[in-house]
Amino acid sequence: MTVQFASLSDVREFVGLATLQPYEVQVRDGDRCVDAKCFMEMFTLDFTAPLDVEISGEENESAFASAAKKFLV
Repeated sequence: MTVQFASLSDVREFVGLATLQPYEVQVRDGDRCVDAKCFMEMFTLDFTAPLDVEISGEENESAFASAAKKFLV
């Protein structure tokens, strides 16, 4: 799934959603992959372009996509 953020509050909300999940949520910016549950790691990414989100488990991906639908590209 691909996401994009328009503001700092979007990033904060996304990290909050990821933190609530019992499974791993990672965000990839090219070659770099960070833990979506870590606010500081998220800010090492380039937010000017869409980012790829990787979630463990296909069933988890659809549930998370539903919760994070406002960020989906």
